[in-house]
Amino acid sequence: MKNTIIILLAVLFLSMPVFAADVTITATKGTISGNYMPVRIGYTGAVEPNSIKGFALVLTVDNGMTLNNIRDFNKGESTRPGGGYGIFPGKFRDYINPASPNWVDPNYNPLAPAGDLNSAGGNDTSRMVVELATLFVEPNSPGTSGTLFTVDVNNENSLDCNMSIQVDTTRGEIVKKDSTAASVTLPQDAPLPPGYIKIPWHCCDCTVPNVVNLHPADANVLIISAGNVVGVRDYNWSPIIAKGRVMAQNPAAGTTLACGSAVNYTISVGQPTQTCFDPCGAGYTSQRTAYNGYITNKWDPNCWCEYPIGSGFQCHGDADGKKTAPPNNYRIYTGDLILVTSNWGKKAGVFPLGANPCADIDHKATAAPNSYKVYTGDLARVTSNWMAQDCTSTSDTNPKHLPRNCPLSDATNNGAYTRNCASGK
Repeated sequence: MKNTIIILLAVLFLSMPVFAADVTITATKGTISGNYMPVRIGYTGAVEPNSIKGFALVLTVDNGMTLNNIRDFNKGESTRPGGGYGIFPGKFRDYINPASPNWVDPNYNPLAPAGDLNSAGGNDTSRMVVELATLFVEPNSPGTSGTLFTVDVNNENSLDCNMSIQVDTTRGEIVKKDSTAASVTLPQDAPLPPGYIKIPWHCCDCTVPNVVNLHPADANVLIISAGNVVGVRDYNWSPIIAKGRVMAQNPAAGTTLACGSAVNYTISVGQPTQTCFDPCGAGYTSQRTAYNGYITNKWDPNCWCEYPIGSGFQCHGDADGKKTAPPNNYRIYTGDLILVTSNWGKKAGVFPLGANPCADIDHKATAAPNSYKVYTGDLARVTSNWMAQDCTSTSDTNPKHLPRNCPLSDATNNGAYTRNCASGK
């Protein structure tokens, strides 16, 4: 049989209009191993064997990834039926003798030489040009579909990335046997554009570690080292876990989930404070409920507690729990105003990112959607009691002298109230 040697050099060709793609490029993602995910690049849809003479592709990855270790490609002249693309135009001039040992040189691969025109970055960079062509003996021509090569995407950051696979129009395009440029369909991961696929780095499974009873810093290290990320950190009372340590986690230890998923945990603020919100009028139960609903057990605000733990005057406007020096002894003064204004328009949340609960004098939030915890109601209590002092005796009815026993009843807390030390309200 007459030997036919077909050699494709890197040249430009004129495109011809077509109504259907001559070939489709495929990209098949493999399984992550360590820091690498293999991606197999192939072709399909050629109308007949040997209808495509050569490929010139540009591969690019983003998000700090690199391309490495091209493999699984044919090399040299095909001597077997269904042979593939084993000639690499950018290097063929260096290996012109098929009998040379260079045909099996391990460095002989389809990656365009770094010094060539528009050869991109090359191995261990984010962009490379790959060229393959045919050199075969009839009837061992390339089939209508097959693998071109496999490339590893190297990921040091455990992040997703996109791979772009485009036709290189400067180094040879994808060429048909009549030496015209082929029309090409590129792979696509919707909603990405044609020629782009997503490399999902969070596709592996990771086991959630046990972080209960650890300090948050140690819990963070353990969560991240297990392949997960730190999620929401909350706070709550705990009668058994020491203050400042993790008392609960979600998901539970031992749970298997996609790597990169969030692990949430709750930090103990110690044992519940029993002296806060001692019974005070008819509003005790609902006030206690409101207290828990607002704080969500994220702080231990002694400013809300009864005397002697707290000041006993917080709901009247004593946000800082202090009074001025004698002889004035003002309970409601500049320190309280500063605390309210510095938290103005803030919502509930873990302090200091959210509102300081001591500045939420009226224990209420504004209407949705703002839901401000520190706003005009709190300022009104400060201004209405400005320069007020403590009660001096149980018979003291001075309107500028404040009783303790805070919070007030629901009815009193939500409306006008008297300052009668004898009544305690």
